[in-house]
Amino acid sequence: MESLKDNMMAISSDEFENNIMADAEEFSPAIQQQDSGTHKVPEDDFKAVAYKQEWNEVSKLPADYIRREDMEIKDVAMKHVLPFLPGKSLMKFRAVSNEWNHWIVCPLLAYQQSTSFQKLSGYFYQVVDVDFQSDPNFLSLDHSANGIPNPSLGFLPERIKVLSSSSGLLLCQGLESYYVCNPLTEDWKRIPPHQYYHGSDPAVILAFDPQGNIESYFHLVAAVPLLDQPVVFFEIYSSQSNSWSRSSSECLELEDTTLVGGGLYMKGMAYWSTTSNGVLAFDVKNEVAAVLRVPIPPGRYGALTQVKDELSYVTVYNDCGDVFMLDIYGGMDMSLNHSVCINLGHKKSCQTLEEDPFIDNGTVLCSVLPCINSGDDIVVICTTERIYLYYLSGQKVETFMTPGQLNPKRRFIPYTNSLAAIHELKN
Repeated sequence: MESLKDNMMAISSDEFENNIMADAEEFSPAIQQQDSGTHKVPEDDFKAVAYKQEWNEVSKLPADYIRREDMEIKDVAMKHVLPFLPGKSLMKFRAVSNEWNHWIVCPLLAYQQSTSFQKLSGYFYQVVDVDFQSDPNFLSLDHSANGIPNPSLGFLPERIKVLSSSSGLLLCQGLESYYVCNPLTEDWKRIPPHQYYHGSDPAVILAFDPQGNIESYFHLVAAVPLLDQPVVFFEIYSSQSNSWSRSSSECLELEDTTLVGGGLYMKGMAYWSTTSNGVLAFDVKNEVAAVLRVPIPPGRYGALTQVKDELSYVTVYNDCGDVFMLDIYGGMDMSLNHSVCINLGHKKSCQTLEEDPFIDNGTVLCSVLPCINSGDDIVVICTTERIYLYYLSGQKVETFMTPGQLNPKRRFIPYTNSLAAIHELKN
């Protein structure tokens, strides 16, 4: 043991670095140095890219390689902090320096940021109509950090309706086509025509998992009810094959009910609410469907929400005055997990209570907005005047102004401010 230790100590730092580089060349035969100093990663290894690689002749390491002992605060921030920031903030930081600009526009950072930043940034909201007369708009929870350049999505080739959101990407419906876009980068792709009729307000969900998905593959899952029959079948689009296919799975458990558009996708599962207070669930990978029954009182409706990294169905009602009651259902049987009594400080004058048509006998009409948020357990409550973010763990309330009166036809789609790329579709 002593001789081994002495031999290790005798190895110089230069020899150690040379050994590392030799090992790297031995185990990375796919990386070949060209005469011009240009390196290529073959198509089999992710995607073909060429870049100018400069070498430090002293250390025999890449010039942009920084030893841990030589790292400065700006280097730590650039490599280890930027991936956890919202996309709009990263766009601002491009002005810091050329080095930061080159790193922020790098596809690798876009991938890292899309997997690291999964917080709720705001909502796209829009009145759902058949003739596409209403443009979408965006409600940011932090204008300085989570905004987008074109809230109406005017960069798309036609007027659209926002249907779904997943990890920073949006699914939109045009007159005859679906579009998948990133509203921050304004990158978009037109989806080829589907085989079956999905309806004027289709129940289609965008399924996009950035984790481990460097090619940015995504799926669209359409739940299609058969006319006059209690049967729902599924048509699935894959960006990898750029084609639609009908799943062999069908749901026969939905009778006298209608699917509610604007479902959620999380952890490999697509979910839709129904008018009968059930939840239609579909495993995208294994193509298995199931119906979860939510035992809520008649006449009360809620929304699908992520609570403690699991799917929950949350309802809210105004008990009296400023007091609101939250009921949270979850688990495999979607049973009532717990109820929360909160005071939102919703102050209203007597004159407002008499004139507001959305208030009945002094009770404020309210609803829960769908929410997917990694890290913080948030329930989003919408009333006639305000939107409240209630943090379940810290019992803290944040208040935002409601964009106009509470309209049952207005749909809210949760959104995450991400640099996520869109897979390049095959022709």
